[in-house]
Amino acid sequence: MDQSLFVLAFEKMAVQKEADLFITINHKQKSVPKGLLVSLLADIRMGDADPSTALSALASAVVRALNTDKTSPLSRRFALHGVPAEPNQNLTISEAVNGFRRSGLIGRLAGSSIAPGPLTGATDEETVARATSVLNSYFEKVRQANPVRWERGRDAFIAVNPGLRAHLGVIAEVVSYLSHKKSLDFQLLKPSDFAAHVNSFCDPIFKFIRDASDEVIREKFSRKFGEGGVKEYAYHLMRILTDTHSDFGTEEFLRWVEQSNSDKIDEVNQFLMKLSERMTDYVIDTLKQVHGTHRLASDEQAFWEIGVESERIRRNAFEAQQRDKARRKPKEAYLNIVDLAEIVKQSNNWSHFEFAFKNPKPEERTGQKYYLSWIQDFNELRNIAAHKNQLKTYTDEDLEFIEWLRAEVSPKFPL
Repeated sequence: MDQSLFVLAFEKMAVQKEADLFITINHKQKSVPKGLLVSLLADIRMGDADPSTALSALASAVVRALNTDKTSPLSRRFALHGVPAEPNQNLTISEAVNGFRRSGLIGRLAGSSIAPGPLTGATDEETVARATSVLNSYFEKVRQANPVRWERGRDAFIAVNPGLRAHLGVIAEVVSYLSHKKSLDFQLLKPSDFAAHVNSFCDPIFKFIRDASDEVIREKFSRKFGEGGVKEYAYHLMRILTDTHSDFGTEEFLRWVEQSNSDKIDEVNQFLMKLSERMTDYVIDTLKQVHGTHRLASDEQAFWEIGVESERIRRNAFEAQQRDKARRKPKEAYLNIVDLAEIVKQSNNWSHFEFAFKNPKPEERTGQKYYLSWIQDFNELRNIAAHKNQLKTYTDEDLEFIEWLRAEVSPKFPL
């Protein structure tokens, strides 16, 4: 090891005290907070032999530089472990480090090494200086656009963790776009020129932050959680840029834009959700007709105990029912779509369901018994329809499959 290791030892301690200390340490000790560990990476792991650790350490060093630079719009905006935070110190080092890693601005993992990013310098120190210069310039534009919103922190939804990470992602996309459109090599640009190109392109974002009402800001940027929240925040920023550059953004983003306000997609969502209901109702109704609704010795109805042999499925449905305290329904209402495949192919059920559920997809080989793989594909698309607020979109292949469902599967289930 190339750093000092501190050891605390006790001599001639009474056996009883040794035992008490052992129990206390192993039972009551608290783990070191993740944020503190990440912030320490800049001190002890710069240039680490492990590329992933080295990249995180480099990102941590950039965040520290931004936080300690008194001229930076991000100065003292990051919460520090053990230091009481001011109201506007709502950014966290660990989230910022994650943002740098995902954006690729200061490098990204490439096997057992780190591939340079547009902000990478000749040395780690140059990378920190270069990244700090460019990002100070960019976020100063964000701050100047609406200083009140910037200083209000999480209450204004601009200087927040998802926002910081989203802006880093947008900068990376802008660099990629301009590199292609204008044949710019951002790695060779001086920080001032780098920032000038990005800031000019992103001017519509700064104007939006300046002029949009609080209600619009809240609608687009509030309550963004997890990776999906960061992506959604970034997509809303990127959409602002498409007003002046209609071809800007990744293929996934452009598909999201196209489908966000599409009547066709609304109809697709409704079709999938209705088909899901019809399939479930058909299975339950058929089980009741075949096996009956009378009570068995177990006090379960026959269709449930005989028609659903899987204890796992019955247990999961019961547990879901118990969790639904507000509007509890019968257990069978909590069956998942993928559960249906297992239920219908039971030996005592298959003959009653074969007509409706045996649906070979065009690309499937002949000679199979069940042909139920379409249910898994349908379930994935049904999840997209059920979570319209999430950043999931339909590919062209998905839409083709949905048309196959309309033609081959939907007519078999009662309306």
